[in-house]
Amino acid sequence: MTGGLARRIITVIWVVVSGVQFVIWLLMSIISGSVKSPFWLWTVVGGGVLLALWWYFDPARRDARRGSE
Repeated sequence: MTGGLARRIITVIWVVVSGVQFVIWLLMSIISGSVKSPFWLWTVVGGGVLLALWWYFDPARRDARRGSE
């Protein structure tokens, strides 16, 4: 599996998991009638930072950019 494909798959999984957590949090808040603490932010922010670093520092991405110059 190439680095680019793995990166894309992990990104899609992160988006889906973050979306599911947000929907669960939203339903919990609506059903209870009060805003609960947004636990989904840990996944969105933490995973987003890690993925952004992976996308930015991936050697395959840098090699592709270097080849196009």
